[in-house]
Amino acid sequence: MFYYDIKESGKRIKELRKAKGLTQEKLSEKIGISCQGLKINGARIDTFVYLAEVLDTTIDYLVLGRSCMVIDDE
Repeated sequence: MFYYDIKESGKRIKELRKAKGLTQEKLSEKIGISCQGLKINGARIDTFVYLAEVLDTTIDYLVLGRSCMVIDDE
């Protein structure tokens, strides 16, 4: 079962941010929120959408740590 762990999500964001060579300030500029806004608990879904786009990943990965989602048509 998957659940949202804010600390683990933060670690994934930090790892991806660093891999892109972005500081917290640069990342916050790119997604249009304050640097403090990146640290607030319970980020809005649109913040995750912007983060996923800038960091070239999925919301599933940022929030749940899943690298892909498998859908079974049966």
